[in-house]
Amino acid sequence: MRFKTSILIVNFNSSEFIEISLYALAKLTKNPYKVYLIDNGSKKKDYKNLLRICKKYPNISIERWETDLRGSLAHGTALNHLIKKVDTPYFSILDADATWLKKDWDETLIRKLKGNIKVIGTQAPQFKPQDFPLMFAILFETRTFKKINIDFRPKNIDLKQDTGYELKEKYLKAGYPGKVIDMKNTREFHKGPFRNLIVAEYYFTKKKEIFASHFGRGSTMGANKYLNTQQNLFYQIPIIGKLLLDYKGTKEKNEWIRICKKIIDEQTK
Repeated sequence: MRFKTSILIVNFNSSEFIEISLYALAKLTKNPYKVYLIDNGSKKKDYKNLLRICKKYPNISIERWETDLRGSLAHGTALNHLIKKVDTPYFSILDADATWLKKDWDETLIRKLKGNIKVIGTQAPQFKPQDFPLMFAILFETRTFKKINIDFRPKNIDLKQDTGYELKEKYLKAGYPGKVIDMKNTREFHKGPFRNLIVAEYYFTKKKEIFASHFGRGSTMGANKYLNTQQNLFYQIPIIGKLLLDYKGTKEKNEWIRICKKIIDEQTK
């Protein structure tokens, strides 16, 4: 089988998110693909769950790193390793808590990679540049990417040089603008399927159907989202506050996964 696309995912205590992403890939991807997964030292329970999930699907390569690195540095280092494995014409990077949600998503995006457009993906939040995709869910033309030679490791997060910060500068300098899939944040947009959750929705097709979604807080189960709300002081109560945050985050995560599955199944009946 000649694979057309490689999917790269880094896991850190996020196996339940990855389960819905792999389900979406299996149901919605048009062309032959393979998946490369790295586990960045998750808890043993989460890693065992990830192994169980991966057995359900073909063409998945998984490896586990026991690393002292954490956060963006661990994530970027793992991506550098995975990209060396890519030998397909195209590859996609997915955050562990992001998923494509549109049937034939790969073919739709590949058709947009023409002329000087060699990368397409999800739009940044309002406080970041809107003219070049971020790596929540993104597709690259492989040959151009390897020619540009990106290092995904962060340099200085305080200066906004986080994971993949070189992408925009190097692509634009080489004459390759990026194309974005419009983001709608559910804090302001209340017409999409995730309207009762605090997540990102992405719209790209002419019919403005949902194309992808990003939960946005991965292994923290979304709990950190609520620390800046009016309930902040309530959540800061020792022990009880953390338990309530964990409960709320887990409930919202499970609802996001349920809605994703519904969107997928409605397109593949």
